[in-house]
Amino acid sequence: MYELYLAAHILCAVLWVGGGVSVHILGRWVSREGEPERMVAFNRDAVKLGYVFYAPLALILIVAGVLLVEEVGYEYSDLWISLGFLGWLFSLVVGLGFYPQQSRKLEATIAAQGATSEVAQAGISRVLMVNSVEVLVLVLVVIDMAVKPG
Repeated sequence: MYELYLAAHILCAVLWVGGGVSVHILGRWVSREGEPERMVAFNRDAVKLGYVFYAPLALILIVAGVLLVEEVGYEYSDLWISLGFLGWLFSLVVGLGFYPQQSRKLEATIAAQGATSEVAQAGISRVLMVNSVEVLVLVLVVIDMAVKPG
């Protein structure tokens, strides 16, 4: 079963983190175009993608990771495993707490003031900034999993 758990874990990590980096870069490109309506549309698509693609990947990834720890006999107290869990937990908190709240605020602002309003565009910029941090954390988790410090 080790090979199956490892394959699932690595595949989910590649799709989740690699896809997240790609979507983030695309978001930065769209943001630089200076077209507020396009940025709003991109943001809406990214939110949908998070719910239907990244959230399930993150769930499968953590389940496969736990199964790997149990299968191989690693210790949850190992530094590299603890750091992996912390990075995953950080992304979970951002994904469940920050993004949905910001999405609701942004949609309300767009309905009231329009997509071109400074408040709407500031909200999108805030989401991109937080996403920069989240993507950085996830990339560091990938490095952590490869290097296995401690």
